Amino acid sequence: MTLTVSASTDIAPAATAGRKRGFCPSLASPMPTGDGLLVRLRPARIGLKPADYVAIARLAAAYGNGLLEVTARGNLQIRGLREETVPKLAAGLAEAEIDFHRGVAVETPPLSGIDPDEIADSEPLAAAIRAAIATHLPPPLVLAPKLSIVVDAGGTLGLSDMVADIRLDAIRRSGGLCWRLSVGGDSCSAREVAAVADGDAVSAVLAVLEVLHGLGPAARGRDLDAEALRSQLGSRACPAGLGDKMIPPSPSRPVGRHRLGEGTALGVGLAYGQTSAAALERLMRGLAALGADEVRLAPHRSLIVLGLADAAIEPGIALAEREGFWTRADGPGNAIAVCAGSAGCASGRFDTKAAADLLVAQAPDLLDGSLTVHISGCAKGCAHPRAAALTLAGQGNGVALAIDARAGDEMGATVRVDGLGEALARIGALIRQERQQTNTARRALDRIGASTLAKAFRQGSQ
Repeated sequence: MTLTVSASTDIAPAATAGRKRGFCPSLASPMPTGDGLLVRLRPARIGLKPADYVAIARLAAAYGNGLLEVTARGNLQIRGLREETVPKLAAGLAEAEIDFHRGVAVETPPLSGIDPDEIADSEPLAAAIRAAIATHLPPPLVLAPKLSIVVDAGGTLGLSDMVADIRLDAIRRSGGLCWRLSVGGDSCSAREVAAVADGDAVSAVLAVLEVLHGLGPAARGRDLDAEALRSQLGSRACPAGLGDKMIPPSPSRPVGRHRLGEGTALGVGLAYGQTSAAALERLMRGLAALGADEVRLAPHRSLIVLGLADAAIEPGIALAEREGFWTRADGPGNAIAVCAGSAGCASGRFDTKAAADLLVAQAPDLLDGSLTVHISGCAKGCAHPRAAALTLAGQGNGVALAIDARAGDEMGATVRVDGLGEALARIGALIRQERQQTNTARRALDRIGASTLAKAFRQGSQ
């Protein structure tokens, strides 16, 4: 397996005119990348029919380079577009009657409305928030392009691990449904503002958004003062209370089988978040023939297939695997967050997907699901903005490694791209030896320590 390194990080000035880091690519504002323009889409309907994905795949092949992605937050991306083909893509989507959300991202669990374990259906509240933002006058709210709101009522595939500027986490009280309002993090790290009644949730979120609007178009949840917000909410705010039933961390990632009452949802993952238009079309045609009637985008670069009878689950799994999709919840690739790398991004310093394959081959004991490995083509860390247990990031002089860090943090060791395979083999040997004494890769990593790991990584490279 050969890893390639990018010799340049430049993008043509004309292509990037008016573009700043932090904007969100869309049909109205596509993002220049190493393989053309990219658009990111969030379907207006929580689920699409397999035939809708067939239409999307054909449009991606006709007007892009035939590569599609599902992001870590469960959005759809189409790659390889050109300035003259973006309007044609938009027209094709409109003709197929596939609409997409615009404006602030309001995200809900992928099984909302059909999960017997959820505290409530998150979708009605999310829709009310979108409508309130769209009709807010005067003045219209001017907010950060990547600002996000999570409405999470828990369940099998809750969003407790998703970072958001504003979070609403469901609480079931004796007096009815309430929402824990917090800012700037996931369900554990976000700073709590207050609990609000279901009927006050929309106005409470709008109050927070108005504060962000006042702070300026770059303001995010991390910039907010939770105590000041609590005072501003007035009678809408009340303490969360120790007796509240808070939603627990998500028990599993979307890939695999999920029992929903008498039915089963099948989660399939895109290999490192990407597939071809041809493979997606074959998958969707096959799933429709097996009885699937709805497919939902899901976090962690996945799709949730609904409508399959129990007898069709195994054929569905076989079909997905033939087309290169992942179907095992414990598959090693599920533990790796990978960006497009040098093959699809002008900032990418090396072939990240080839590096991920090397990691699977050389250090499988690291990929037991107890931690996340982030492989980033550069220091921006688009695929995993938060700290990861182990991060590999492209730098000018090679690939750098760090423990419990983000791609842009200070790195502990660096190797040349052509020496990455041997470096990962040494890491794999350390983890394998340590796992004889402990039961998870996370504990093994902690026992080994950052300095020992860095020494093994760069051994022989100096």
